[in-house]
Amino acid sequence: MDKMRFAVLGGGNGGQAMSAYLTLKGYEVNLYERYENVIAPLLERGSIELQGTSLNGTAKLNLITTDLVKAVEGTDVIFVVLPATAHGYVANELSEVLKDGQVIVICPGSTGGVLEFKKILKDKGCTAKVKIAETTSLFYACRSENGIANISGVKKVMPIASMPSSDVDSIIEMLEDVYPQLVKEDNVIASSLSNLNAILHPIAVLLSTGWIEATGGKFRFYYDSITPSIGKLIERMDAERLNLAEALGVHTKSVMESLETYYGATGDNVYERVRTVKAYEPINAPPTLNSRLVTEDIPMGLVPMAEMAKLVGIEAPMMNLIIDLASQLMDKEYRKEGRTLESLGIDGLSIDELYEFVK
Repeated sequence: MDKMRFAVLGGGNGGQAMSAYLTLKGYEVNLYERYENVIAPLLERGSIELQGTSLNGTAKLNLITTDLVKAVEGTDVIFVVLPATAHGYVANELSEVLKDGQVIVICPGSTGGVLEFKKILKDKGCTAKVKIAETTSLFYACRSENGIANISGVKKVMPIASMPSSDVDSIIEMLEDVYPQLVKEDNVIASSLSNLNAILHPIAVLLSTGWIEATGGKFRFYYDSITPSIGKLIERMDAERLNLAEALGVHTKSVMESLETYYGATGDNVYERVRTVKAYEPINAPPTLNSRLVTEDIPMGLVPMAEMAKLVGIEAPMMNLIIDLASQLMDKEYRKEGRTLESLGIDGLSIDELYEFVK
């Protein structure tokens, strides 16, 4: 069997780190980025320098391009490593070029990534027989700048789910050589509700607004923003997420459990556990509120969770409070701009119908 060929869509932190890693593992990799200025340093260098892992080295990719068609042509696996706000755009563009047998892995799916992707492909009349899955997070804690990708931590376990659910086993087997930490989630409802970014990030950012705007984010995000009081609020919102998962009949780990699973974190609460994750130590706060920790994690993370809570008729006061606070601070209507039950293709479904739909 010929060696797999990969396309990585997204030239940001995660996309650069993944492209370099896969290349140094001996695979042919095409990196796509919509905006040329983002990949200009890579084109100038002709490579990506990977640091922080046992695979450190200079990765000379097969192709670095702003042409999506060229990037995915002839590839077996397409990793979508983009902000969730770009998933809709990419799904629309891919609908015209996908070929039978290709596998799409949204990394991560945020809340409802596969659901949105599948609906767009269907609405666009895409007939290619492809498999689509989503991970619950990025594989790495990483930062990339000027063609240097630095990985500060690699998650020990990475849950993945597909739609239909029966496809996930073959996808895990296919990717075993490059990502042996992949483990099966029951379905894309479980993976969607395992979106910890939506729980960890928004509260810590919004309640650090004064500090962010006064310093331009010159402080450690996880270590300094998640104080004991902020940690308590994160735990309360996490309890709402776990409540929602129970109401929908799926199991998902708490933030506390996930920090231990991903990074081996220890401590009696979120505040303590975050401080034992060495991968978080070098990560600074965003320089402004206009960052993915708000503009992605609110509309593409919390909003669809709050929508699902409405679907099953349970209260989610902390989620709704943070959505409203972000909307006021950013002068946005995140409930309208974010993923809704309609945009996910699940409006009007009962819980039983929802299960059949994703199964």
